[in-house]
Amino acid sequence: MTPRETVEAFIGHWNACDIEGLLALCAEDIIYHNIPMEPVHGTTAMRAMITGFLADLEGCDWQTHAIAANGNTVLTERTDGFTFKDGRRAAIRVMGTFELNAEGQIAAWRDYFDMAEFQREFAPA
Repeated sequence: MTPRETVEAFIGHWNACDIEGLLALCAEDIIYHNIPMEPVHGTTAMRAMITGFLADLEGCDWQTHAIAANGNTVLTERTDGFTFKDGRRAAIRVMGTFELNAEGQIAAWRDYFDMAEFQREFAPA
């Protein structure tokens, strides 16, 4: 797969809530950083974080508005939508940067978003 195809597949696995599928596209030593928060190092920590995050969700609907690739770097402009098990919905606007290693795995993933928007959207009912 090209770097762009890898990132598109990764987003597809998020939309399917397929943790195993999305982690399979990541390097074991990945650095995942939601920029307003502390980074997560490695697939073990990433799995724990994603599992906890998805626990209250019924589904994900990430919409990619723009995507650009330059070598092993892919940039995405997205709206990440989420449906909670109680029926609530949330959406945040995200700019994502993905860096792939020589093996074609995602080695670094950084998402940039407005923390105030995140807190507002994910506030308890």
